[in-house]
Amino acid sequence: MKKEGILVQRGSVLGISFTVTTRERKSPFVRLFTKTPAGVICPHFYELILSNGCPYDCAYCYLRLTFRGKKDPVLYTNRWEKVEDEIRMAGPGVFSTGELADSLAVLPPLLPRAIEYFRTQKDKYLLLTTKSCNTKLFEELSPTRQVIISFSINAPEVASKYERLAPSPFDRLNAATRLLELGWRVRVRIDPVIIEGVQHDNISIYRKICKIVGQLGVERVTVGTLRQYPGLHRFAPSAPRGGLVKAPDGRMRYSLSVRVRTYNMIAEWLGFEPALCKETYEVWEMLTWRYRGCNCTV
Repeated sequence: MKKEGILVQRGSVLGISFTVTTRERKSPFVRLFTKTPAGVICPHFYELILSNGCPYDCAYCYLRLTFRGKKDPVLYTNRWEKVEDEIRMAGPGVFSTGELADSLAVLPPLLPRAIEYFRTQKDKYLLLTTKSCNTKLFEELSPTRQVIISFSINAPEVASKYERLAPSPFDRLNAATRLLELGWRVRVRIDPVIIEGVQHDNISIYRKICKIVGQLGVERVTVGTLRQYPGLHRFAPSAPRGGLVKAPDGRMRYSLSVRVRTYNMIAEWLGFEPALCKETYEVWEMLTWRYRGCNCTV
């Protein structure tokens, strides 16, 4: 269906249909991410909005709240020159396409031009964050240090319950391995770690996946525990909520002691200290780890 420059198509994942809308974007493509609450470590980066939404519909996804329950993909079709002008006006840093969308689940039409543009840069980097195995585009291109592909994974037990439309964690890791072998910069996010079971303190299900990730040789591993704003459950009634309490930053989080114990165990299984995603100063101080960047930094 096409109307006034807007094309609406149907897609499906595992037999579940979704709508893909293709249109021009009226709002800016580039904006500095400055939404970090006080007391949380999250360096600024740029959002590069080539698309919005995601077909995977994970039960805990903050996009359900961000888009008020409407998170089908929207792909933008503006002339690349408009996007390039905005990137050029921005300062150096990381430009993430994965804050309001899965970067690769449905390929944005502007993505190939973005890759080739960043290939020519020195201090600007394109970050793609995904649960997808949709990597054929990268298998056909020569790698560049200016583009980073970050795969979000989870324990298989968590993925089968809360990420049921996304590829399995092992399929995602296989895709990551393929790109590593081709010479691309690859990162992994184990996020969100969801702790269920006795007293919401059972993290042993993450042991196997952490052991595998620790041996992959990716350039960075970032870990984050479940965190969500209270309003999420209006649009995601099946989102996990057990063991969460209101934290000073306004999010619902696990207790400090549970998070610290979780990160220490994951570091032991990985064989090194991972980066942490949107964690508080209190947790960093209790861990006594040295900050070395995170998924959204170079």
